[in-house]
Amino acid sequence: MIQNWASVCVRCHGPDDNGSKTEGRAFFHNEAGYSTFTASGIALDSGLVITSASLLRPFLMDKLSSYGEMVLCPNSGIDVLFESNIDDDGNETWVLADLVAVVEAEGMLSSIRRLIGQDSSMWTFGWGSSKGQLGTDLGSIHRFSLRNVGISGLAILQLKPSSTKMSSPHGQSKMTMSQSYPYHLSVPSIGKKLTLHGSGFGLIAPSVLINNISQGIVANIIHPHRAARRADEQANSLILTDAKFLPGMEGGAVSWDETRELAGLSMLPIRRTDGEPVDISLVIPAACIISAISPYIAIPRQALLPHHIAALNSSSLVNARQAVVMVQVGQTWASGVVVSKNGHILTNAHVFTSFLDNISNRTWPNLRSGVSLRVRIDSPQQQQWVDDCELVFVSESCWDVALIKIPETCMLNGFLPFLPLRSAEEISKVRPTVKGTPLFAIGHGIFGPSSGILPLITSGICSKVVTYNKVPVMLLSSAPVHRGNSGGVLVNTDGHFVGLVTGNGKTSTGRTITHLNFAIPLEAITASVNSYLVDEDRKWLDRLNTPSPRIDDIWSLRGTAPAWEPIEKVHQVPSKL
Repeated sequence: MIQNWASVCVRCHGPDDNGSKTEGRAFFHNEAGYSTFTASGIALDSGLVITSASLLRPFLMDKLSSYGEMVLCPNSGIDVLFESNIDDDGNETWVLADLVAVVEAEGMLSSIRRLIGQDSSMWTFGWGSSKGQLGTDLGSIHRFSLRNVGISGLAILQLKPSSTKMSSPHGQSKMTMSQSYPYHLSVPSIGKKLTLHGSGFGLIAPSVLINNISQGIVANIIHPHRAARRADEQANSLILTDAKFLPGMEGGAVSWDETRELAGLSMLPIRRTDGEPVDISLVIPAACIISAISPYIAIPRQALLPHHIAALNSSSLVNARQAVVMVQVGQTWASGVVVSKNGHILTNAHVFTSFLDNISNRTWPNLRSGVSLRVRIDSPQQQQWVDDCELVFVSESCWDVALIKIPETCMLNGFLPFLPLRSAEEISKVRPTVKGTPLFAIGHGIFGPSSGILPLITSGICSKVVTYNKVPVMLLSSAPVHRGNSGGVLVNTDGHFVGLVTGNGKTSTGRTITHLNFAIPLEAITASVNSYLVDEDRKWLDRLNTPSPRIDDIWSLRGTAPAWEPIEKVHQVPSKL
């Protein structure tokens, strides 16, 4: 039974005369014909250590042993560092370890295949700037092999008993489940808080950087097969989290924030080959780890808790997620939110700008000939693409708002989830959104139409509320959003719609800042849109085209340039040496 575990730093080294094994690595040490890498790991009371096989892949033999096992090449080695084995002067005592086996975390390759859909060429694994790491070939994920062992492989290590400094994984990093109650394995749920433990950048200064943590929530759950109904199927599903993941944290422990129970093991990050930032981390669930190591350690059958629901995963948050749809225009996609039971969908105007014909009146917009518009409605059991969509309105002002209408006959399981736009009076009666308010962004960021996955949920806070005449006109949030999140929603912990996501901050070079996003507050648009929903008179939507010049300045991020008095020219006397 896994009751005690510790977060550790794992180091692997081996021969590398020309440095070729460092390809795709963010940090490494190469000297005297050897290369060294570090990752993170989970140490158990039994003396076993579990880590990501991506750490060992450069030094695995290219051919399997006569027993069909993956083995390390000659002159390579592994050692493990516990935080309790670092003294006050920073001296480290590493514990030698043997490789017991490299095994597959079953179901993870299937989940990855579902995640990337038909766009495998757009994705890679690892930290390198151009290529993925060795053993992370997405073109071979139809079956587990040396080519993709870095993606879903688990390395099982055994600490050598001759190491006298370390006897058990106790110390500051010890995690202990209560001995008074049986150990339960919780099924992951959307919105549940978790903590990543790992030695980010651990190769640089292990004694300083060992066992740092990052917190977030479960952003999505990807089942190996489209419908996972049983608790055991759900427990073996790939977990996506918005917790910040640093190089060297792969293989690290992930725990549930409330109970400190082991939730899983962090994988290598997935990256887009076009350089678009992806701040979503992947986690192999604890159920997969237990299944993989069970031949090497006696683990009693775990009791699953399929009905464990995190506080954040209230029915209102579930409903908010179901109301978010995918909007596809031509070959691009975005998000939208259903705001009426009659099928009206709010999204962003900039999604359509380049697809409108030259004579479009934005109040009566038309797409160019040959440009298609369709919407995907999701539920956990069913997805439905709707092609017969009407583009009702596209704003031409700083209010980046568009409205779509789908036929009322488009229902999932007999109903259409929607997020009503509260009136100004209703908004005034609930907790206001202020700086520091916890917020969640919901949308189809990162993964496009071919993946077929439900919207991501990412967590953050309200960074700033910008007001004009004491009315909110812009929300800034730290909840990470990505390409495809445009038109998604910001909701609070009650699942209430507080803002329409419009985009990210960007650097001067055009690089996206995922943790700085902008949203239109509900207060700014609710009167116009709600009035339209009553009688469908487009004059109400036209009001969104005439904002105050000051609001336009705010959304254009226009400021006053600093003015300085010119510096008087001083006659320069040449030096004489």
